[in-house]
This record gives sequence, structure tokens and C-alpha cells, in this order.
Amino acid sequence: MAEILVRPAVSPDMENLSRFDHSVRTSRVWQMNQNVGEAEIQTGFKETELPREMRIKYPRSPETLLNRWKDYSTILVGCIDHAPVGYITLSTMFALKMVWVKDLVVEEQWRNKGIATTLVRAATDWALARNIDRMTIEMSSKNYPAICLVKKLGFEYSGFNDNYFANNDLVIFFARFIR
Repeated sequence: MAEILVRPAVSPDMENLSRFDHSVRTSRVWQMNQNVGEAEIQTGFKETELPREMRIKYPRSPETLLNRWKDYSTILVGCIDHAPVGYITLSTMFALKMVWVKDLVVEEQWRNKGIATTLVRAATDWALARNIDRMTIEMSSKNYPAICLVKKLGFEYSGFNDNYFANNDLVIFFARFIR
């Protein structure tokens, strides 16, 4: 496979990136179970096999992507032969010395070729250069391929928020120290 070049996004990239297929195919999800008692609340997630493979829509509206990207600290683009094939958006607005990965998207025909891993590593380098020591990634609990990726990269489950996305999907957070 050709070398993956990661660079900051430039204005002409934005329209192209917004047209990427942001959906994901999966036959597994993380299902939340919650038991609420008088003195205790227990929440857990269980990997669940779906009856058939499904295409899961991206939890954010494609129409809002260009507008949301203006608020991010940076967008890094993964390119092969100078053509964008994936991107990662980073925000440092939420906490001191922490970077949040808001979007991690790879065009469908380029998935499972190391591009997302390369983008996360480039994001880590970007954060370290700014003296940031913690990275959090958010994703839908339905995005099983992304859950597997971040676990493989050493991220640990760090929380959830129900009805987080505009489509009311539950978000799962994974985090790790990067120093």
C-alpha cells in the first residue's frame, strides 16, 4: 500500500471531507444495561451480536459538519497519493491538557488499511507538541469497529452520555494518557 501522508486540512479539503461516506457497517454493538436501585445505580455495556449486518448512519448530520469544524482546534487529513482518504478532528476546548477526538472518518474503500491508526498517532503527536497529556475519543455505542480500534490502541472506557448526538444516539467515551 502507498504511504499515508498526514497533514493539516486546508480550505479546499472541507467540501471533499464532508462528502465522505461517514456510515459504518457492523454486526455488533455495545448495548447498555442499567439497574437503578434506591441506593445504587449500576451501568454496564455488553457486546451484542446483531441478527444481521447493519449500516449505521453517522450520528451527526452531514449538513452541520462544515459549520462544526470551524470550532475545532485542528483537522488532520490522511492522504494517499495526495488524495484525502480520511480525517480526524481535534478540540482542546473542553479541558486543560486534554484533546478530544470529535470525528475519525476513513472513506469506506480505505478502511482496515491502517489509516485510522495513522491518524490517531498523528493526533497524538500533535497533542504532545502542545504539552497535552490526555486524549479522549467519542463515538456512538453502535460503532463497534471504532470501539475495537480504540481498545487496540490502548484507550480505556471512560464514560457515556445518553441522547448525546442530535439523533439521540448514546455516546461512549474512551480515553488514555499519551505521555
